[in-house]
Amino acid sequence: MSKFTPSVLVVEDSPTQAKLLSTCLLQLGLPLVGPAASAAEALALCAITWPALAIIDLGLAAGHDGVALAQELRQQGPLPLIFVSATDDTVLLARARALQPLAILPKPFTITSLRRMVELAIYGQARTPLDWQASPAPAAAPEPAVSPWLFVRERDVLMRLGAADVMCVHTEQKHAVITLVSGKRYSVRTPLAELLLSLPDTFAQVHRSWLVNLDYIEYVDPLLSVIRLPGTMEAPLGRTYRDELLRRLTLIS
Repeated sequence: MSKFTPSVLVVEDSPTQAKLLSTCLLQLGLPLVGPAASAAEALALCAITWPALAIIDLGLAAGHDGVALAQELRQQGPLPLIFVSATDDTVLLARARALQPLAILPKPFTITSLRRMVELAIYGQARTPLDWQASPAPAAAPEPAVSPWLFVRERDVLMRLGAADVMCVHTEQKHAVITLVSGKRYSVRTPLAELLLSLPDTFAQVHRSWLVNLDYIEYVDPLLSVIRLPGTMEAPLGRTYRDELLRRLTLIS
């Protein structure tokens, strides 16, 4: 008998966020249902394959937002939920909480926080119509090795950069700026979320527009929300990312 592997429904109308969610789930060895960009597309997909978990963006089109979609799906059968949201709409958030989701992850969420909640849902307490948790949980697929090199275009040539030499990455207007510990900077068009997937695990997102290499942090001031890097470089520390960053630092008290 073939082993059942639970699938995950992804409903996200932002192509960048949909790619980020999909990449994380595939790294966990979980098949995808979707990603769907609308409620109608999600319902059509679920009519074919019922998922073990749904990750739904709250900010879908007006009249059929993420909560309305989740309610419609719940009418068809039990379904664990994780919502992702960039909204501060207290009414919408209250409606979402009423469905008792496993989590409401604020955007921009960290890959680590997403993976933790997905693993809890899939291998912990999730309930599905297929009752798959009676079977052994599937082993997570090994994460693809991250290359120690990055290549960026400079004029007509591709420059090779050592990922370990990258001190930080931040966005300026519509570009991402890669700053090396030497002080040299390179401007690229790749979104920050995609860059994080190409960098080693010494990198962390510390602000919606900043990634830093933990190996180069000189000090962190949580009260002033500042991270000091070599030279005169400082990165802001966003409230959303503060607890996750402090958890990753080795603290001796």
